[in-house]
Amino acid sequence: MLRIVRRRHRALLVDRGDVVSSLPDRPGPTHDLFDVLAAAVAAFAPGPRLALLGFAAGSVVAPLRALGWTAPIEAVDRDPRGQEIFRRMAAGWAGVVHVCRADAYAWLARRRARFDAVLDDLSMPGLEGQVKPPISLDGLPDLIARRLSPRGVAVVNLLPVPGGSWREAIAAVAAPFPETIVVEGELWENRVAIAGSALPPPRAAGRRLRRALAALGSREAGRIRIRRHRAGR
Repeated sequence: MLRIVRRRHRALLVDRGDVVSSLPDRPGPTHDLFDVLAAAVAAFAPGPRLALLGFAAGSVVAPLRALGWTAPIEAVDRDPRGQEIFRRMAAGWAGVVHVCRADAYAWLARRRARFDAVLDDLSMPGLEGQVKPPISLDGLPDLIARRLSPRGVAVVNLLPVPGGSWREAIAAVAAPFPETIVVEGELWENRVAIAGSALPPPRAAGRRLRRALAALGSREAGRIRIRRHRAGR
């Protein structure tokens, strides 16, 4: 059951005890995983067209805007409840954010334009917390690859997968792409996969991502580890 928890200068969207969105009341860092997702888009997308799959309450919008991402954001989510608190808190600074109420796969399949970045932030309730929906590992990675511009990037917030391993989950989202790097954090169990055809080597990618996080003022700049995904690992 979704509920909104108000804190000083932010609102949390909580689903069965798990925070699925952390929305500041102004552009800036969240000091958690959402900063890394936003910084990955800002650091590696070759252009301004962004598709956000799984909007919830729009946690990545505040760090993206603080990083200078002024372009419109196209997003999709089946549940409109997070959008209500987003519109109340962020109307004055969020810029153009279009959110469609629809199934993410069906919405992306209907798109004909190419995106410079597609951010998969989809999740669903599991027996022991939020998990990744099966479509994010079986079907959606290929669709994302087809909807990206030639140098576009996919950024995937990977959660635990029931009955599967991290290795299997990362391999599934990496399969359609020539290059994938994986970001791990000290304070969250998720993995962030960044995939595309024109990524820098892991060490250079790590420097670029940390610079973006430092420019944002996020404490995550000193908490992340980056490695290259290799098939079979």
